Amino acid sequence: MLPFCLYFVAGVATGFHVYTLLALTVYGAPFNSLELVSLLGSVGLLIAAFIGLFKPYAAARIAFIACLMTWSFYGPAIAKVVRTKFDNHSAVSANPNNRWTQPFALVSR
Repeated sequence: MLPFCLYFVAGVATGFHVYTLLALTVYGAPFNSLELVSLLGSVGLLIAAFIGLFKPYAAARIAFIACLMTWSFYGPAIAKVVRTKFDNHSAVSANPNNRWTQPFALVSR
């Protein structure tokens, strides 16, 4: 029963998240093909949840493949967030005097 709960909750949570990201493409958000792969992985987790009630070893194999499909989207996203979090470049550090300067074309006299 525990594998059913884990696979079902993970499939629903990731599926809902990726589905909402795909739904935003209707309004002009950029489309990423890894979102479709991740959505198929979430569906695979739901299938593994129900198979896990009768054949736990087969469900574990299906869940492993589904998790790899899901992480094809979440892995690069997490790596991007970590890279930008630890990257210390900012607009203030680009100016050695630590004060804001206006471009000459925008200055009105």
